[in-house]
Amino acid sequence: MTAPVDAALTHLREAVARQLGIERPPPADVDPAQLVRFAPDLPTELDPARRAELEAAAAELDPWLQGPFALGGDLVVGGAWRNDGRWNALSAHVPEELSGKRVLDVGSNAGYDPFMFNLRGPEYVLACEPFHFHRQALFLESIYHSGIDFRQIGWEELDPETHGRFDLVHCHGVLYHDPHPLQMLQRLRAMLADGGQIYFGSMMLASVELSEYIRFVPGAYFGDETWWFVPGRLAMRWMLETTGFSVQREIELGEGPPGEFPVINGYFVATAGEPSVLLTPRLP
Repeated sequence: MTAPVDAALTHLREAVARQLGIERPPPADVDPAQLVRFAPDLPTELDPARRAELEAAAAELDPWLQGPFALGGDLVVGGAWRNDGRWNALSAHVPEELSGKRVLDVGSNAGYDPFMFNLRGPEYVLACEPFHFHRQALFLESIYHSGIDFRQIGWEELDPETHGRFDLVHCHGVLYHDPHPLQMLQRLRAMLADGGQIYFGSMMLASVELSEYIRFVPGAYFGDETWWFVPGRLAMRWMLETTGFSVQREIELGEGPPGEFPVINGYFVATAGEPSVLLTPRLP
């Protein structure tokens, strides 16, 4: 690995160690036979040489937060965040059939969400992840051969003139990590096609009394220095509506990580609406 890659991984491992107490979370303790398989031809058994090769490649990309991902046989990687549990709640709200649709996933990490959407048969999936987790997604794609377009870019680089617009936009776990949340929502609105839907997920303040407020995090939350703004549930809805989304429903996922104040995890499902006339457009 190059020095910049080593430095990036060291920073990630230190952040994970602050939150979870270990630099390299072990794979989720699950039955591989019960996991979603992101490729129809994953082998049911791995010979020892292939298994060792995959284990070494996955270890080189630690820490794995998303997952769990089945790699073949009984080999599983990742899952500290247990994305399969989140999809247990989300799945019923996503159309079973996405044939002919264009899907955009923002903040893809190792790619769990894009792989899940891809199983529903969309025409095209663009998965955006600016950080080093992008390398994990490429490793998994080398095994699954899904055809997903994984790019190491952030929301700031998205442009409907370049990338087109999308029938389904998904973004989870990004807003509270970004110092410019309204600008991010404006960009996502620009990427949403007429008649499309956005599935927008975020950590939010758990307190009902603080639902209208946004809390600024000056230091860190649960050892993570990248938390900036945490909205209450109503504040989050207002932010979406102000930036041009029409909220259709909410999906409650449960409690968030146990940090300095209680948070909950949830989704808003929205369609295209009209943004506030007071907001300055952020795209040319």
